[in-house]
Amino acid sequence: MKNAFILLTSFALVAVMQLAPAGAATSTLKVTLDAQNGSGETGTATLTQVGSDVQVVIALKGAPTTAQPAHIHNGVCSDLGGVVHPLSNVVNGSSTTTVKGVTIDGLLKQTSAINVHESADNISKYVACGNITAPTSM
Repeated sequence: MKNAFILLTSFALVAVMQLAPAGAATSTLKVTLDAQNGSGETGTATLTQVGSDVQVVIALKGAPTTAQPAHIHNGVCSDLGGVVHPLSNVVNGSSTTTVKGVTIDGLLKQTSAINVHESADNISKYVACGNITAPTSM
């Protein structure tokens, strides 16, 4: 009986270790998008790991009906670099893009931000931006 208890306890321990491995990959990350240049446009970008790709869903409040280009840039909102990954245009405040061959953890290892531009005609004016950073633990 004692051996059966030890055996069951060992199986339970192995099962728990398999369910929650140390250093588990980030499966979802929410990025706050703050208004830029007096746009009044705020919202979120939700990153979800889907296999070897990342789905990026942008939801902006106060956005116009005009298509607004969006990208993942190198750098941070206060000092953006070049485009790393283009995203689908934000239309009526929303956009969904699947970025192929990328992981959330890979994005977190870089310094990067999600940026939304006013329009294709005025690409240099930023209307919303959020830095891609790991959530702070409680």
